[in-house]
Amino acid sequence: MRIALIEDNRFHAMLFEQAVRDKYPGFMVTVYATAKAFLREYPAAGYDFIAVDFSLPDMDGLALINLVRSENPDIPIVMITGVGSEQTAVEAMKSGATDYIAKSGDYNLAIPRVIKQAYQKQQLILKNRRLEVKVRETEKLEMITTLASTLNHEVNNPLMAILGNVELLLDDGQAGDTNMIDKLKMIESSAQRIQMITHQMANLINPSIRQTPVGPMLRLKRKGEERTDARERVIPTTACKSD
Repeated sequence: MRIALIEDNRFHAMLFEQAVRDKYPGFMVTVYATAKAFLREYPAAGYDFIAVDFSLPDMDGLALINLVRSENPDIPIVMITGVGSEQTAVEAMKSGATDYIAKSGDYNLAIPRVIKQAYQKQQLILKNRRLEVKVRETEKLEMITTLASTLNHEVNNPLMAILGNVELLLDDGQAGDTNMIDKLKMIESSAQRIQMITHQMANLINPSIRQTPVGPMLRLKRKGEERTDARERVIPTTACKSD
């Protein structure tokens, strides 16, 4: 794990580095004495974890957390506060900090524990977020299949009436106006096309949403096309975008 520590107190920075090194030898800590120095390299440095001291010489620690969080909502961030600064810790959590560490007597012992807890907490947040997105997509897909089945039923009845009447008119008008017959055949063809589309929609299975360069696409298969090499119908949709 690559950790960025923004801390202007050299002694506290050394304590932090040593505590991390003792518990997690493979972790790397990069120390910045100012927020400005950190921001020059972030986000290109690709850090996995950020620890921010509340009192920085050039920027309020809460402001820095807000700035980082606006650009990267997923990275774990820990606020380092002074002893007895519970209100600061509360404000830090409101600003987007994942957790906080107080510079108390057991500061060096608390550092690795809080890092682990904050990282696990952030991973749980990300997991829950992915699950929420999956649930919303599942609900939308269920709504799509229900709508398709309902549409087929509701549209098919009037279509049958249209096709039946067109057929009667064509049977009665064989010797009539040629132009009228052509128009009736056009109506019949269009109605049959609508009937075919609604029937296909009612027989769709396994709809899924995938992201493409042009936006969310709804991937559809019809019954009888369960094979992985079956041809798929892929249509663009804005209705499937997450809220």
